[in-house]
Amino acid sequence: KDLLNVGRVLRLPTSRTITKLVLPSALPLIFTGLRLSLGVGWMVLIAAEMLAQNPGLGKFVWDEFQNGSSQSLAKIMVAVLTIGIIGFLLDRVMYALQQAFTYSTNR
Repeated sequence: KDLLNVGRVLRLPTSRTITKLVLPSALPLIFTGLRLSLGVGWMVLIAAEMLAQNPGLGKFVWDEFQNGSSQSLAKIMVAVLTIGIIGFLLDRVMYALQQAFTYSTNR
């Protein structure tokens, strides 16, 4: 609401108010939501692979868990570490996009 009032005081057209005031102030929150939902989506994807037996890391972890051999624990640990690294890399990519598209005084 305050940003709309600023746009009125500056006599900006509605489209310019949105592109120059509202959207830049909302982008950090939008990117934060995208980063959080990407992390949750990654966890859900792995869980769905475990349950649905789709080929992927989730199925691999589930099969090794069911196998129960002495080497299964090491394979599961490597798979879980791989899942974590991929999740971390996805977050860093989204963070880099956030830094590229939003203005910050911390640069």
